[in-house]
Amino acid sequence: MANHQPFTWKPSDVVEVTNVGAENLLLELPAGLLRLDAGRTLRLTARALDQPQVKQLVNAGKINVKPFRWSRRSSK
Repeated sequence: MANHQPFTWKPSDVVEVTNVGAENLLLELPAGLLRLDAGRTLRLTARALDQPQVKQLVNAGKINVKPFRWSRRSSK
């Protein structure tokens, strides 16, 4: 059985970031560069929204942000 480690972030702070533009984006985050392709959605911690580049992209309407809803995935 796997030994579970505690979270280093709050699961409630996870957001979904969607690139709604037609161009691929390269986000400069403290952890490093992150590519967000056109039309793709990534899950990030809300702390990423504090980055000036991310704020600028949200204000320009190039990316949308919404809270991520945690739910158990049903097995098929």
